Amino acid sequence: MESSTDPIPPMKYYGPTDAFGFGQIAEIWQNRELLYSFFLRDLLIRYRQVLVGVMWVLLQPLMGMFIFMGLFFVLGTKAGSSGIAYAPIVLTGMLCWQLVSSSFRDATGSLVNYRHVVTKIYFPRMLLPLASLLCAVFDLAIGSLLLLPICWITGTAIYWSTIWLAVPIMLWLVLFCAGCIAWLSALNAHYRDVGYALPFILQLGMFVSPVVYDTQRVATLLTERWLWLYEANPIATCIGLLRWALLGTTAPSVPGMVAAALATIAICISGLAWFQHADQQLADRI
Repeated sequence: MESSTDPIPPMKYYGPTDAFGFGQIAEIWQNRELLYSFFLRDLLIRYRQVLVGVMWVLLQPLMGMFIFMGLFFVLGTKAGSSGIAYAPIVLTGMLCWQLVSSSFRDATGSLVNYRHVVTKIYFPRMLLPLASLLCAVFDLAIGSLLLLPICWITGTAIYWSTIWLAVPIMLWLVLFCAGCIAWLSALNAHYRDVGYALPFILQLGMFVSPVVYDTQRVATLLTERWLWLYEANPIATCIGLLRWALLGTTAPSVPGMVAAALATIAICISGLAWFQHADQQLADRI
């Protein structure tokens, strides 16, 4: 008979062994209807009691575009060197960055914000940050409607022969965001410092990535070695590829694209593995 003074054995996890977390993908697909419900709930909460409603999705990139156009006009500098009007260049960058910043901001706190649900019932916890990512994709789809009128107003030709490549390019960016939010949401559930540091990281990331300036301008300032390292950032590569597919600007270098693809794969695989590991103790730590 065990005495009351015997030490309590450590908690053990008896669930399925899945070191890389690939089983979460099948689990998400099986619960896709629940993911859709979370997506609709987040979308309704975001635009509830909002006077302008979905128009905010259009106003945000437009206001950002006009602000940076005015800034560079006052400074008397050019943000690009490709000969293409600045407005479509910055708008494509703002749309991509809106996807990244919105998904990172909302998904990072998703597990903590719904801890009252996480601690009571079981469901694939990855659905919560993915629902936030789907809301950001919805905003991107609405905001992309601005590209045609802006190109028409500025007299910028759209490259219809390569415009279809915009879809796989944006899927690449969404995949990168999915890997990042897997890391950020699980980290924030364990360490709240992540939520406090994220706004500063996003602020730096906006200027490190070619959101408000042309990638070709960066190529003229950096050597080949540093340019390869710069383009290893998947956000920078996706923005450069999107501008190339839509506007005919210079595409990122092949070594840069390969490095960005490898970085995306590494972030996604490690994000799945980390989320799987953190999920085993999530209900106790959150």
